[in-house]
Amino acid sequence: MVTVFDLGDTKATAVVASSTEDGGIQVHHLVSIPSAGMKRGLISDQTAVNRMVGALVAELARETGRDEIGPVVLTISGSHLEGSSVQGFKPIIPANRAITHQDVMEVVNHSRGGLVPPDRTQLQAIPRSFRVDGQPEVSDPVGKRGSKLEVSTYLVSGHKSQISLFTDAMESNSLELLQFVYTPLASGIGVLNATEIDQGSIVIDIGGNRTDIGVFVSGSLACGFCLPAGGQSVTSDLTQLLQVGADEADRLKLVHGAAMAKDVSEKDAIDVRQMGQMTARPMQRRVLCEIIESRMRETGRLARSLVEKSGYMGGVRASVVLTGGGAKMPYTKELFSEIFPDHRVRVAEPNLGDKQEHTGHAAAIGAAHFVLQTSDEFTVIREGSGWQERVKGFWSLFNNKT
Repeated sequence: MVTVFDLGDTKATAVVASSTEDGGIQVHHLVSIPSAGMKRGLISDQTAVNRMVGALVAELARETGRDEIGPVVLTISGSHLEGSSVQGFKPIIPANRAITHQDVMEVVNHSRGGLVPPDRTQLQAIPRSFRVDGQPEVSDPVGKRGSKLEVSTYLVSGHKSQISLFTDAMESNSLELLQFVYTPLASGIGVLNATEIDQGSIVIDIGGNRTDIGVFVSGSLACGFCLPAGGQSVTSDLTQLLQVGADEADRLKLVHGAAMAKDVSEKDAIDVRQMGQMTARPMQRRVLCEIIESRMRETGRLARSLVEKSGYMGGVRASVVLTGGGAKMPYTKELFSEIFPDHRVRVAEPNLGDKQEHTGHAAAIGAAHFVLQTSDEFTVIREGSGWQERVKGFWSLFNNKT
């Protein structure tokens, strides 16, 4: 069993899941409550977040019928996170013996040994590829013979001030924090299939106030980004431009909205309840959709620009996969197909075959999958027992094409 908390801007989710014999996962419990104290992945109000986590614990206890919650895995995103590619090296002694799991953990640990600014904390080390005696692109070196093992690792770090706020939220509710999982990685595991992971894909998770982007190349996460825009950005645009309240803006977006205006008939009319007006005002639906399209197109273009600047666009040969609540808007797939004309675009949510509703929960379910399928790779790398002393590898997850 694993328990995952995903503290989003608009909702907080808890997932309890276990692994299945065929390498998948089974979700036993999934609960969500309205979020508080979070803004674009950052904690803006510590007291509100502490209370929210307490409320999430209480809701999960009601759902499971158990008061005690085991160690918690926490997804993490936000602009304070940074990723960098680092290298590790380890001689194999005696030469030409079979490489062991411990050798792999040690070379990954060596890659983490570079200097990190004093105001930052390492959160996750994600091995991308290995080299044995100079042979490139070895996905799983265990069992191979050689004299030199190298690794390329994607290292994720965050501001200590923000990380301490998250750990305080756990401690204030008597929860043990097992590990952070980088949201772009988790969302990708939640919705990508084996072919998309292997051939390279872009995952765009459109949430409330942020959009998380994960770029997968050659079977691993190459880089990740967080855009400070999401579904709530659309709502904000509508409130300002149409002079309506937030509830009315959400209603218009959900009931009448579309991500592309050109396919909406000019004859379609909607009623808009503006602030300070006694009666609703008729308006062309296309005008509403033009406002929505402007924000959604900007988000898509910014996502593409970030991937292009990273240098990994050439390695994306499979798909652009959209997920999250913001991806459910009509014509979102068609809009992003225009923005990414050289790739197949699809909208996806976690498919566990259990007929449950998992829309908007890709990161939470993906994090559970990640932890369960690599549980034997929780390895203590230094003296101590806190989450900072563990490195979480996942090469077996992708190598086995889970």
